[in-house]
Amino acid sequence: MLLIFVKDVRHHFRIVLYIFLLCTVSYKSLLGQQSELSPVVGVVQIPDSALHRSMLIIRHVEIEGNKKTNDAIILRELNLHPGDTLNSHDAPRLLEEARQRVINTSLFLSVNVFLKNLSGNQVDVVVLVAERWYVFPVPIFSLADRNFNVWWVEHHHQLNRVNYGINFLDNNLTGNNDQLIFTIQSGYTYKYAIAYNLPYFDKVMHAGLGLVAGYNRNREVNYITSNNKQVYVKTPEFIYKNWYGGIQFSYRKNIRTRHLLSLTYRDLSIADTVRILNPDYLPAGTTHQRYMELRYRFSYTGADNWAYPLRGFNFIADLSQQGFGWLGRVHLSQLQLITAYYRPLFSKIYLAVGFRTQIQLPAHQPYFLRQSMGYYENYLRGLEYNVVDASAFGILKTNLKYQIGKWNIHLPVIPDKFAHVPLAVYLKLYADVGYAYDPYRENSYLSNKWLFTKGVGIDVVTFYDVRLRIEYSFNQFGQNGLFLHTKSEL
Repeated sequence: MLLIFVKDVRHHFRIVLYIFLLCTVSYKSLLGQQSELSPVVGVVQIPDSALHRSMLIIRHVEIEGNKKTNDAIILRELNLHPGDTLNSHDAPRLLEEARQRVINTSLFLSVNVFLKNLSGNQVDVVVLVAERWYVFPVPIFSLADRNFNVWWVEHHHQLNRVNYGINFLDNNLTGNNDQLIFTIQSGYTYKYAIAYNLPYFDKVMHAGLGLVAGYNRNREVNYITSNNKQVYVKTPEFIYKNWYGGIQFSYRKNIRTRHLLSLTYRDLSIADTVRILNPDYLPAGTTHQRYMELRYRFSYTGADNWAYPLRGFNFIADLSQQGFGWLGRVHLSQLQLITAYYRPLFSKIYLAVGFRTQIQLPAHQPYFLRQSMGYYENYLRGLEYNVVDASAFGILKTNLKYQIGKWNIHLPVIPDKFAHVPLAVYLKLYADVGYAYDPYRENSYLSNKWLFTKGVGIDVVTFYDVRLRIEYSFNQFGQNGLFLHTKSEL
């Protein structure tokens, strides 16, 4: 049963929020500064004199502020070239869209685009960027559970259910927006991994390549679901081990569309303890499976900002085949669709609607492949404590948000490049509806029925793509509670 947080839990939430705000806000600056311009968002500047020309011809494109990032990476997203023409009335919109695409590379703290050197109908485009830190070790302190509330309430915020370690990151290794990650992790899950992603390796900057390899193991494993709750078994020895390695090919000819094709080899083994408790955990009661996974993903990014969109449209179609009838007995075909629509309604009032669905065939799968509704971002707000092992599901989410404020905070002592911290706060109302289809009706009171939730919340957004969602949700079973999230809900 969903629990209502008592005063002690709410007190800890206030502490978390307070620490979060202290990391990003100077109280004095917060009172003294309020601006619609943010370093993360940046600005587009159009000289008034340029607006009186019917057509503008771009003479030069100048890029300033990029010490490591290659010009070609910025020009690829900007999609403006010498000789291109701009309608003066459309110029602000076109330049703003170009600036947003450069911001969405996640390479820069700020991007400003402006016109200068207007002569006749010819003009120069200037792109001024401020680069992020690219190379740094990132401490790992993450929860092993699906969300904060499950860890805090159901597992009594035990620290042995926390992952800790370090990610060695270079998010712009050669200046080509290529990323290298080396992970060493301990705690709940022991993990060692290395990954490299190069977005473009061809001259026309359309094709990319990625490599990944890793190993993880656990002493505890979720071996079955009962009454829409995950049930675990824990032993002194490692009872779950997983080796994997893969290659990924990407293709991005157009600015907004991307194709990804990946092939991954997986070697999974469990202890007899897990097999005895659930003979259906792996296919045919085995304790060891090796299989290949082939995955294709198509994505269209039409929203203004990938981290916290306010206008536009996003779409993802993901098709995968796990197992091919050789190596092991795994055989799963899966389709997942994710779409989201964002639109300003009035000044500072925004609407967001998102839909996601997943279908698995054949309907019956071994337990380790049944993760469906309730996992990752596939949940209804207000049912975070529950999971549904279904062969298909659909979730519709709606948000109505009001921008309480948007500030540009200056922090003393910190180097000027990083001293300006954007902060935006949104108040929202939301409602979700979902349905999960389980032909076997295996010990679930949430499958094969319509589910409804609603609530009110606050979103806090700052730079480095940091989001904090504080939500109070209600569901149709009379349950309600306070929930904390750090990822986007759509």
